[in-house]
Amino acid sequence: MFLTKYINTIKAEPLTFLMGAGVLMLAVMGTSVRHVSSAVFAILVLMSFVLIKDWFKVFTSLSRLEKLFLAAFFLYTLSGLLSFYNVDDVDKYYKLLERFLRFSLVVPVYLLIISNGKSLLNYLYAGSIISGPFLVAIAIYHYIEHPDVPAQGYYHHIIFGQLAMLNVGIMLSLLLSRNMQRKYQLLIIASMLCGIVTAVMSQARGVWLVFPAYVLIATYYVVKDKRLNARTLVSILISVVLLALLTPVGELIKNRTDAAVTEISRFYSEDQYVSSVGTRLAMWDIAINVWQENPLLGTGPGDFDDEIQTLQKRGEYVGMAVHNSVHNIYIQALVGSGIVGLIAMLLAVIVMPTIVLLNRHVTDREGRLAGIIIIVSFAIYGFSESWTLRLSAISIFLVFLVVIVSHLSIVRSQKKQ
Repeated sequence: MFLTKYINTIKAEPLTFLMGAGVLMLAVMGTSVRHVSSAVFAILVLMSFVLIKDWFKVFTSLSRLEKLFLAAFFLYTLSGLLSFYNVDDVDKYYKLLERFLRFSLVVPVYLLIISNGKSLLNYLYAGSIISGPFLVAIAIYHYIEHPDVPAQGYYHHIIFGQLAMLNVGIMLSLLLSRNMQRKYQLLIIASMLCGIVTAVMSQARGVWLVFPAYVLIATYYVVKDKRLNARTLVSILISVVLLALLTPVGELIKNRTDAAVTEISRFYSEDQYVSSVGTRLAMWDIAINVWQENPLLGTGPGDFDDEIQTLQKRGEYVGMAVHNSVHNIYIQALVGSGIVGLIAMLLAVIVMPTIVLLNRHVTDREGRLAGIIIIVSFAIYGFSESWTLRLSAISIFLVFLVVIVSHLSIVRSQKKQ
């Protein structure tokens, strides 16, 4: 009976199902299976072109706040185009240009979802829940094959851990905002634990910083709204503690944390920059100095590694790995696109999404909390990783965000009817 009902729903809403399936796939394997993120993003954009003749009509029907939210994406793309003014390595700039263009390309996807009038939030929830066991299986397999290397999928281990932890947060928002039977709560908790293990096995220390933020958010909601049974929250925390104490996970966290503290100490006391953290700190210093030479528009996207190579030819930072990524989205925007780029990035990634979510007219607490989790996660990721240069991470951020904001808009419209 359930299967028949599910098939009938797909037949009745094929467009919703196709878009939702893409969102689900992105949540499950967007940073671990080759081409999934780009393929899903491209398919969603191509689907939106079916509506091209109605784009203007749908856009004008949006609220003023929604229009500003989408305008921030266009502004970020524009900042990337303006930064061409100071670019030296044109070929590399063209390769990076897609990172800026995707922010504008997601706008038609938002218009398509709004026009269709069906929320995709449940597909995002389903993908997050499925991702737990899927990603931990990949992490364990990678650990067995390469025990001394951070666990990862097809792509970099940092964004592999980012998606795992992000999905933990989305599942937490579901637990906090929706009343469910005990068996479903336990299922979600089990998937969350899988996601936490995956994030730890990725050895991406910047990703781990998000977990305390989740604990604070959960505590706030439990105390304020009593949405989540206190016993359930305690069960989650106890499970995490036992996981740390009784498995290699705790030792891995301790070793990586101790290494980070040592690397920071050596950088400031001995000028040792040839280490994971030391290289990041050195690049941030270099980036700030480079930005001061072109404060308005920056040195241009794709030129930062040239700056490091120039310094090394002068005998500075010799032996340090050369990266085009600054490993910090805020400094990355500043050095690549200047003050204009930093303001545009903050508006697109943090400011406007937050204003939309905290708007007093937003009555759906469920979507709001999931959106806050997404923004907080990527804002924290941005302190130690330039995820705005990674197509998979950009696709996940943009698609997840428009799914959340469109959900809030659709719910509001339905209540008005």
